[in-house]
Amino acid sequence: MSFLKRIFNFYINSSLHVACSVLALSDLALMEKHNSTDVFFLFALFFSTVFGYNFVKYFGLAKFHYRSLTNKLKEIQALSAMCFLGLSFCFFQLKTNVQWSLFFLGGITLFYAMPINLISSKSLRKVSGLKIYIIAFVWAITTALLPQLHRDLGFFELNYFEVLERFVFILVLMLPFEIRDMNFDDLKLSTIPQKIGLSNTKNLGYFGILVLPCFLFFNDSRSVVEIISTSVMLSVLFVFITKSHPENSLSYTSFWVEALPIFWWLLSISLEILFETGTL
Repeated sequence: MSFLKRIFNFYINSSLHVACSVLALSDLALMEKHNSTDVFFLFALFFSTVFGYNFVKYFGLAKFHYRSLTNKLKEIQALSAMCFLGLSFCFFQLKTNVQWSLFFLGGITLFYAMPINLISSKSLRKVSGLKIYIIAFVWAITTALLPQLHRDLGFFELNYFEVLERFVFILVLMLPFEIRDMNFDDLKLSTIPQKIGLSNTKNLGYFGILVLPCFLFFNDSRSVVEIISTSVMLSVLFVFITKSHPENSLSYTSFWVEALPIFWWLLSISLEILFETGTL
């Protein structure tokens, strides 16, 4: 049992779980437009997510405690190095517009973890009230805009409502994390729960869940599968928001809440198969 727990902890702490969520949301964006899955594109996003998240989480530890790194952190470093190599290979298989977009997102990730010396002595994550919006922006660009760029859509062909929809979804999905950390985050961060309190944060989440279906009206090509899977996903998200509390365990947010995009993706695939086979 301890071996399985160690594997589970490594899966969470090494950002493999969050990378699977990014992969799921990105493939959903391709599925919605009935595009064939591009392995190099999806793996590039997966590898970049693992490498980027681990850089943000462990940059300070690796910098100041290199000689005393634990075996667990060394394993994560090794995984990150392999993901960087995988990303380097997949990168050259991508379209030029996607490559430039990844450079842009990489720059944001870099300054999210490190101080912007020319502008500020603080990293972006330490700027008051900005953290959740930067994360939502990066996720929205990665999982909603990049799949469109991958399909060679021009500037005026892009569906920016899809990007905005994903931005709102990630903001709402982040609220259980914000609530969990509200008693531990530095007050200077001015997170949403710190500013408006637990109850109002939940109400904000409920409002976001009510707003998200409105984006369906801006896309006439939504299929029955998308409508059903999105409705079920929003219902589960409602439960997650309701049960969110500062005393929630790490596994509640880092595994179950983070797994919602994966659940959404699996549900969409299952419904697609059932409709295609005539079962539904």
